[in-house]
Amino acid sequence: MPRAYGYALDDSPVGAHALYRMKSFSTATMVLFLWLLTALAIDRLVLAVYCPVCANLLAFDLKLHLPAAELAFPPVSLLVLLVLPMILLALYLLPWRTLLSRTAWSEAFALWCQPWFWLLAAVALTVLGESLFIVLKGYLPGALVVLMEKFSLSTSLSVAVPGYKETTPFTLTASLPGLLGLALGIYLFLRKGLRAALNRG
Repeated sequence: MPRAYGYALDDSPVGAHALYRMKSFSTATMVLFLWLLTALAIDRLVLAVYCPVCANLLAFDLKLHLPAAELAFPPVSLLVLLVLPMILLALYLLPWRTLLSRTAWSEAFALWCQPWFWLLAAVALTVLGESLFIVLKGYLPGALVVLMEKFSLSTSLSVAVPGYKETTPFTLTASLPGLLGLALGIYLFLRKGLRAALNRG
């Protein structure tokens, strides 16, 4: 292990803080990955069986196309994918020991808002990256444009209310620049949003 000024780097305050931040980021990443799997299981095994209307009410699907692979996340109810974790995070952040403290409630609400703000920022960065590519691709070399378009993301949100025609109020398609914006947004979501909320103490 590298040493600096006679002691291990990990034993220094800077090294310990960097290691802590790396572990926190890894934890947030694993929480997100496990939640995606859990949400899919709840949607298929619980919601679709006991409340088909709820499962189809707000359906979100995502497909990622790469030059050598194609990844598809099956349609999942947004009630499970987003609304449920919002409720669970709110319960986790509640100041149970200081319920009468206005400051504690304000801090908890600020922490609760951070993941969802950065999640919206991830969508905005994806749209921004793809919009810039669409505007500028006429000025880029053809080979570069073809390469960027070999990477693509397509996602949609459909709404199905009983008695009404199914609609798709939101669709998003992105090539490589949009995917880079999404990657940056997810990084910020994990680092500044989810990690901060999970490390409330």
